[in-house]
Amino acid sequence: MDTMLNIRQLRAFAAVMLAGSVTGAATRLRISQPAISALIAGLERDLGFNLFVRDRNRLQATSEAALFYRSVSAVLERLDGLERLATDIRHADEGTLRIAALPMLALEFLPKVAAGFLARHPNVRMILQAHSSPTVASLMAMQQFDLGFSESAYDEGWINAQRLRVRCVCVLPVGHPLASRAVVTPADLDDLPIVTAPADHARTRHLAEVFQACGARLNIRVETPLFASMCAFVSQGAGYALVDAITAGGAHGAGLVTRPFEPPFYNDFAVLYPASKPVSRIADAFMLEVMAALAEFAG
Repeated sequence: MDTMLNIRQLRAFAAVMLAGSVTGAATRLRISQPAISALIAGLERDLGFNLFVRDRNRLQATSEAALFYRSVSAVLERLDGLERLATDIRHADEGTLRIAALPMLALEFLPKVAAGFLARHPNVRMILQAHSSPTVASLMAMQQFDLGFSESAYDEGWINAQRLRVRCVCVLPVGHPLASRAVVTPADLDDLPIVTAPADHARTRHLAEVFQACGARLNIRVETPLFASMCAFVSQGAGYALVDAITAGGAHGAGLVTRPFEPPFYNDFAVLYPASKPVSRIADAFMLEVMAALAEFAG
């Protein structure tokens, strides 16, 4: 008849072998001595051979027990490793999280979110790299990172994605006449010099359409790909800029003021996941905190 070995029996057997007595095994497993004796007796019945010879109040391991213990100890060691791994996975408390992100998020936003996350998960190691959006998409397609944040197009055969957006605000130099406005509109900015992304960027093209629909002219003075660079130009008086609220929030005190912009205008991007493997518990846990932090800037 087939035998189904009981893990509790095997643990009791291993504890007796290690402790040399039922008393020591009971202490090690924190169960009663009668429970240990019952588990050993049940294991011997299931196996069909004796593991111990009873000599007065002592147990003497048989040669069969010594042979059996070598395999049992290996099995229990693997089982303990699996239990530790399951605990780590369940609590997302161990492993390396690799993130590639566009500078808008990599320079300040993600480090701030990550600092709190790492404090709560001390066994997690993180790698964060800042890259252009096309490079992020390429790295994710090559399965080199667990999470990617990119504005650019991506290959849906290799990457899964979740669309995200952050509202943009108007950034002005301190002392600008429009700094006193509660809200800034295209009519207010008509023909004023703007610092913006390259003219062929989808966001700049869309902004031009918004201005045209409002009967205003978008006067591009400076083109630069990074929101942080736009803020630096604005602080030196080169014009105004419409930047994401995350970057603008980190630029306070740099000779800039920010004002809400109407109609609502957004910077669209996506969080990317490798399509060929499941999202890790660590990545899931981190993204929950990222999404909570992004909600503040969604408008």
